[in-house]
Order: sequence, then C-alpha cells, then structure tokens
Amino acid sequence: MHSTTSPQISQVQPLIEESGEIIKLKRFAEKGNAEAQYKLGLMYDMGEDVDQDYGKAFGWYEKSANQGLASSQSKLGSMYRYGKGVEVNHAKASEWYWKAYEQGNEEAHYQLGTIYISNKDKFSH
Repeated sequence: MHSTTSPQISQVQPLIEESGEIIKLKRFAEKGNAEAQYKLGLMYDMGEDVDQDYGKAFGWYEKSANQGLASSQSKLGSMYRYGKGVEVNHAKASEWYWKAYEQGNEEAHYQLGTIYISNKDKFSH
C-alpha cells in the first residue's frame, strides 16, 4: 500500500506548487502588471494549469492590451477575429492587430496579412 500512496503524493505536490505560482501571478496581474495579465490570459486561453475559459482570457488580454503590451494586443485581435470570449468583430480584430503590428509584433503582422489576402477581392474593386 505504501507504494501506491507515494506516487499519489508526488503527483499532488507539483499541483500545489503550480497553484502557488498562479496565485502570485494573479496578485501581480491584479496590481496592473501587463506581463502577468498577458500570462494569465494565455493560461486561460490555452487551458494550461487552469480550466480553459475564453471569457477570462479575453478580460486579462484586454487589461494588458490597454496598457500597450503588443503580445496581448495581438491575442485580443485573435479573440475578436474568432469570437473567443467575445462576439466576432473583424473591425476590432484589425484595430488590435494593427496596434500590435505598429510595435513590431510578428504574429499581428502575419494575421493582418491573412486578413488582407482573404479580403483581397474587396480591395481590388
């Protein structure tokens, strides 16, 4: 019986440590740290170490994006583009991608390119 108890304990301990890290991250995010807000948004977006929740991801990305963090601006653009945690809004998606692009964000540059290519017929007339 001792051998079955030990693996369970070793599996639980890392989760407790991760929870502590998430708590620290949330404290920084709630104090307005844009990078912490981005990381929390990413965790909720991807469902890493937390339950996937696009609404929470959107909220954290938005706080960070409003502070000017390009990576959050790009992610917020994707949330609007694909309707994750928010209604689809291509104009807002483009706005956020553009803000990130102006700061040199490569993902936003790529996304703006795909938007242009998918709408090129509309631009050529």
